[in-house]
Amino acid sequence: MDLKNKEDFKKYILSPLLNKIKEEFLYKKIDFEKFYRFEIEIHNPQDIPDPLYWLSCQNEQIKIYWSNRDKSFCCSGIGVADMFADGSVNDGSNNYFIKNIFDLIKLRISNAEDNIRYYGCIAFDENDKVDSYWNSFGKIYFFVPKVELYKIKGKTFLACNIFYNPDDSKSKKEIYEELQVFFENIQPFVKPEQIKNIKFINRKDNPKKDLWGKNIKQVISIFDFEKIKKIVLSRKSVFELQENIDPVLLLALLKKLNIETYDFCFQNKNMDGFIGCTPELLYSRADNKIFSEAVAGTILKGKNPEEEEKLGQNLLKSKKDSSEYKFVFDSIKNDLRKICTEVKILKEKEILKLSYAQHIYSQFEGSLKPDIDDYEIISTFHPTPAVSGYPKKNIKSLIKRYETYFRGFYAGPVGWIGKNSSEFVVGIRSALINKRIISIFSGAGIVKKSSYDTEWNEIENKISPFLKILKK
Repeated sequence: MDLKNKEDFKKYILSPLLNKIKEEFLYKKIDFEKFYRFEIEIHNPQDIPDPLYWLSCQNEQIKIYWSNRDKSFCCSGIGVADMFADGSVNDGSNNYFIKNIFDLIKLRISNAEDNIRYYGCIAFDENDKVDSYWNSFGKIYFFVPKVELYKIKGKTFLACNIFYNPDDSKSKKEIYEELQVFFENIQPFVKPEQIKNIKFINRKDNPKKDLWGKNIKQVISIFDFEKIKKIVLSRKSVFELQENIDPVLLLALLKKLNIETYDFCFQNKNMDGFIGCTPELLYSRADNKIFSEAVAGTILKGKNPEEEEKLGQNLLKSKKDSSEYKFVFDSIKNDLRKICTEVKILKEKEILKLSYAQHIYSQFEGSLKPDIDDYEIISTFHPTPAVSGYPKKNIKSLIKRYETYFRGFYAGPVGWIGKNSSEFVVGIRSALINKRIISIFSGAGIVKKSSYDTEWNEIENKISPFLKILKK
């Protein structure tokens, strides 16, 4: 069996999966709304690369990729079994709309299998106006892929998800026939396209460095008046490329330069993509157990182990970074206490080492109060002081005085929701791809002791994996 050969792939993987669907869905009497999932294990996983490379070979427009920090789970998905998105809703409050979507997701997975997941993103500021860059995504975007290739704990599976409602106009026969056509277009495990770097024509920073300096000085001058101790200001660096770029291939390049990150890619029907390799977990939930982290402060990785250790110790001793970290630590701990009956600190003020930077971080564990759902958890945590400021009250409106663009999913909750579990990260170290335009977002935590030059350089360091890929 050669899974790189389309005929073998169809014979040994796709056809058996379709037969399962025929026997257990098409031929069975079903008179109620339900999610169905059919899987087949692939028994020679040594022949299968990272599902991300399989994803890059697929012709389907709508794609998703997700991998957790330790890579014990990674999933590539194509097509749509079910979707909730607001398109280009761009005015007024979206609070109710977003809650309504979460309620519908909760309802639809209530009688589904545990491994059916809605993957998606929520905008950093649901009340901000969507700009043209983000129109095709809007403020919230969640879907269950139609077909998934995923790896979990060393095993590999191909799965198909079907959401069936007998009251809809589409019959089971029509759904099955559509799946047959869809399966015909699924590509085998061919060798992915190799790209070393991407050529760009020009770069524009928003704000430019001189305005960035003015903004930092001005915002520090109003700390006492506004009664804030920290604010996170971001920068958008826009690169115009020589030609269109595939978001999946861009993430594949980015992944090679990152360690200890959660990696994600969302590509919509317009072929626009939101990708990232973020170090920051918002929360992970399994039944009523919840885990979260406080991440703040940044310093270079170092050229060798000795320099890395020295820089890490300097970060822990830095008054400015320790102050910034304490705001995040206290906020996460207090937020957990609002929704938990018990909170434990598993790790406190340790160093999180990435491939290009080091951060201070802590880990928490909590036991959720009864009836606390994912919408309430996200509403409690988001935005964390690591991406907004401290205190959090009214911080979004203050940020908008200095940022002239819509952050979109940058710094927003990104993740998945299952029946009894969920996981969301903070969408930092991320970029939006619109054909030939890449918008790279990054922010810096501003406190009274901040230097605008230092913060500008910190942002350059944070986006350095992108800069290694993009060449003029």
